[in-house]
Amino acid sequence: MTHLDRKQRLGIGHVRRGKMNPFGVFAKLINRGTRGKDVVPYQGAGEVLDAMPTKEQLEEFGNLPSEKELVEKGFDTSTFYHGSPEKNIREFVPQSSDRSVFGGYREARKGEPTTFFSESPGYVEELAKKGGKEYPDFNLRMMRRLPLESSRIYPVKIKVDNLYNYKNEEHRNILEKKLGNKLPYELMSGDAFSLQQPEISKAIKDLGFRGYFTNEADIGIGTQNRSVGLFYPEKGDVRSVFAQFDPKKADEGNIYASIIPPVTTAVGVGALAGLEEST
Repeated sequence: MTHLDRKQRLGIGHVRRGKMNPFGVFAKLINRGTRGKDVVPYQGAGEVLDAMPTKEQLEEFGNLPSEKELVEKGFDTSTFYHGSPEKNIREFVPQSSDRSVFGGYREARKGEPTTFFSESPGYVEELAKKGGKEYPDFNLRMMRRLPLESSRIYPVKIKVDNLYNYKNEEHRNILEKKLGNKLPYELMSGDAFSLQQPEISKAIKDLGFRGYFTNEADIGIGTQNRSVGLFYPEKGDVRSVFAQFDPKKADEGNIYASIIPPVTTAVGVGALAGLEEST
């Protein structure tokens, strides 16, 4: 089985990877707890982290822009996450997903190439475990998966200033006009599968939106975590929380572009060793 076959079997989409370093300064900054058997670590700037650094630690390190700087560049101030069974991702390349029903009995219906992110790290953690060994969780009365060695969660900032929002009446009206039909309940409520339908996702993209919000992370437990599908993550719409936001590299797909080297910090040496090829 080839690497591409494996990615397609897992349904994770296309990624571009870089040479990454398995250790770094953040491992010394964060409080490392005992990892459970089903915990997926975070992928940092050239290192694998057991836990996500706090906002204060990121700001102290000098990588996280201020909220004002984020907004000025069109990014949301919240952190979003992408879970994947692939490690060392440095660029997200969107892929079309086949949402046809009863595989093999209907023709494939692939929407516009899209990469998905969520505000809920717990939600994407399950996606990062795709392909992992299943085991019974007797407390939840369901089957769960153990993470693969390569399973990772990627914390990022994303551009949201030009995304289709199913809660926005103006957006709904222009999509309805584009389609020539009244929007069904599923689209009015932001159903992720409906938004990915070929005619819907194409219409949203043709209208000039760079992606769309979905209700996929609203799992009925009182949370309002947002999920986002992006058409152009490889064109500067996604940046790792470990990256500096350099206007000169605004359109680059490398999520770690323009990271600030920690040479002036007191915490230690090169977290960025091995990233030269990807910056």
